[in-house]
Amino acid sequence: MAVAQRRPILALCLAGTVLCLLPGQGFVGSPAGRLSNSLVVARVGAEYQERQSPRDADLPFDAAAATGDTVDVSFKKRPFGILRYTPGNGGKGAMVQEVIGKSRYPGDPQGQGFAAGVKGGWVVKTINGQDVQTEDFNTVMDLLDDEVADPRFSKSVALAIEKQGGRKAQPAEAPIAITYATIPGYEWKGEVLGADWEPAHR
Repeated sequence: MAVAQRRPILALCLAGTVLCLLPGQGFVGSPAGRLSNSLVVARVGAEYQERQSPRDADLPFDAAAATGDTVDVSFKKRPFGILRYTPGNGGKGAMVQEVIGKSRYPGDPQGQGFAAGVKGGWVVKTINGQDVQTEDFNTVMDLLDDEVADPRFSKSVALAIEKQGGRKAQPAEAPIAITYATIPGYEWKGEVLGADWEPAHR
């Protein structure tokens, strides 16, 4: 009888061991908590700040104050190579914060921002001719359609869209012409990513 009783227990233990050893699976069948170097376009502005959390160096700004020099940049495809944007006061406008610091090969989409000289502290002024300087941040992000995120965020992104009631705007058609503007007297203190930066460093 003792042997017969041990067999079901042994079978359960073996089943649990097999489940734990399956690639990418945890105890409840969810992706295991490991970092991935593979980045994808998340394509949504909903809850962007929850995924791309603010940094201590981010300084408040008023998007309407971006009346300084302007720079026109054309992006052929997504992603642009801009890792993070932040909203201005009142959740209006969008400022570039982090740009990938290299282009890995000719035509590298994630090197477009670097190749065009895009810099932190620039405010998005127009997208394909549409004035978005003081537009709602989530609307700007949906138009840009440029968020680069870990694939593990895909489910939370879908939930964020549903919670928000859908996208705020449809993605701007590529190639995308963007005009950036500077804020006179504004001192940007963010991080300049070097050529040795990799996704695993986030």
